[in-house]
Amino acid sequence: MLNLRVNYPSVKQEMDVFQAYTQSLAAPEKYALLQPPGYAPDEAATKVICNWLQVQEEDIRQCSEIAAVPSANNALFCILSVLRKTNTAIGAETFTFPGFRFCAAELGYQVDAIACDEEGILPVALQQYLETSNSKLVYLQPTVHNPTTSVMSLQRRQEIIAVIKTFKDVYLLEDDAYRFLHADPPPSFLQLIPERTFHVYSFSKAFNPILKAAYIVYPKGSLRGIDNIIGFTASSACALFIDFGIHLMQGEQLKNIIKEKQRIALEWHARVKELFQGLSYQMFPGSFHIWLKLEHGLTSSALTSYLHSQDIDVPDGAAFAVNGDTEHVRIALGTAWHSDKMLPALTTIAAACKRC
Repeated sequence: MLNLRVNYPSVKQEMDVFQAYTQSLAAPEKYALLQPPGYAPDEAATKVICNWLQVQEEDIRQCSEIAAVPSANNALFCILSVLRKTNTAIGAETFTFPGFRFCAAELGYQVDAIACDEEGILPVALQQYLETSNSKLVYLQPTVHNPTTSVMSLQRRQEIIAVIKTFKDVYLLEDDAYRFLHADPPPSFLQLIPERTFHVYSFSKAFNPILKAAYIVYPKGSLRGIDNIIGFTASSACALFIDFGIHLMQGEQLKNIIKEKQRIALEWHARVKELFQGLSYQMFPGSFHIWLKLEHGLTSSALTSYLHSQDIDVPDGAAFAVNGDTEHVRIALGTAWHSDKMLPALTTIAAACKRC
């Protein structure tokens, strides 16, 4: 069965980079890494993180705190666990990350869809939502969105910020998992409005899912007690992985890996453009996933069932839809882009859609 569900693009040099790092550690460093790290990075690590995220260190020190966690999913769970004391509803894009939806549902949140266009959340719709709901939190993926691959322009981000500022104690939860696939992305919300942004950054996609290291950057005083939640759900992040992540953020190795992933994604974008000619789909020129709209009465469940019979595993698009849409599927190339089965599988998918 060809797995087109998972979107973790990997390249061969990742393991070589990790192995070289571990072999370079002197004995005292190796033994020190047996101890769990603290929840907050020290001054030197904070400087590295700020530089990598392209935020002003002084701005972050003045209005934000940083917590280390094992993964972005754990970050989302910890953030939502703290905020549910005062919040029971979350606004989100019409289509969104299923892991977030599952996490929110498990914690008792109501997730409300906010109308979107090709850039993401519409400012007018956001204004109306915040005026008519008790929600104090909006979850969004502004750069290479999962699943739609949309990218929010700087102007749209500024319009969103203008709306947010008119409401007291409303925050943005920025999940920037695929930002690294954009060669020149607009500024993040963390850069633009750190005092109102919960920002989640993980190495699992930029480097590899083996690297269980992530960060939450959040406004000071907004997540009281999060250390206890991190400790209860994950004990702590792993010192080896946290230190390796800091190492990657300072050199050229991760930058080169990211460039290689962008190059591969652009090659697949060209192939998909040819194969899917005549179909309605979205694919950012650097992304490893395709958001395919089904037409002529074909439903996502019917297509995914057929593809399963052809040994192709694609998730039903309804899993991404806040309002239960059944007219899309997401095709993820992350774990299979290098497989000789990938091109035939995409050909099968395109043919199935064109027959209808």
